[in-house]
Amino acid sequence: MLTGFNYKYIFSLTAALMLNFFAFPQSVKIIKNDGNFRTEYYALKNDTSKKEGSYRLFYKNKIIENGNYINNKKAGNWQFFSLNGILEYEFDFGSYKVVKMSGKEKEDLENMTPCLFLGSPLIPYLYIVNNMHYPEEARKQKLGGQVILALKISQNGELWGMYLYKKLDSLLDSEVMRVARSFPSNWQWLPATRKGTNTDGEYLITIEFEPE
Repeated sequence: MLTGFNYKYIFSLTAALMLNFFAFPQSVKIIKNDGNFRTEYYALKNDTSKKEGSYRLFYKNKIIENGNYINNKKAGNWQFFSLNGILEYEFDFGSYKVVKMSGKEKEDLENMTPCLFLGSPLIPYLYIVNNMHYPEEARKQKLGGQVILALKISQNGELWGMYLYKKLDSLLDSEVMRVARSFPSNWQWLPATRKGTNTDGEYLITIEFEPE
């Protein structure tokens, strides 16, 4: 006869395992590599285009996005990270609100949140860097420094304009604008908020140029 054996615990553990098994009986893990990016997620076996379960996006083997899909839609809390692995912010797709942000207390978020890219901030930054062509004339002049791109985001989360918050040189300035105008149309943006109300705002992207 066994003594001190927790049958209630065994029952709970068995039930949890069975629930997990039956919740996604037709799921399969998918791993995709695209240059420095790696995506790991679960999808339906009979249609791998439909995500169902956990999802993680890596850049150079460092996680930059983490969350879950239900019925091929993002659900629950998602975490978005910078390249150094620091949590930039956490977003709840249920309430459609920012629930955590680096350097901000909960009370701060209730008063104000900035415009955000709905994903890792590395995505729009790397899009610009990877699609830019360093002009030959700029190379000859050994131009280097900072260009800051400002994106105008409406209270409805629409990208409706852009300008250079900080300029460097016409050659590099125009190249940044050229690439920015080709941002994918399906990208999503979060409007700034003030005391829980959406408002117009700006999203800044800083690009560093090093002389070649």
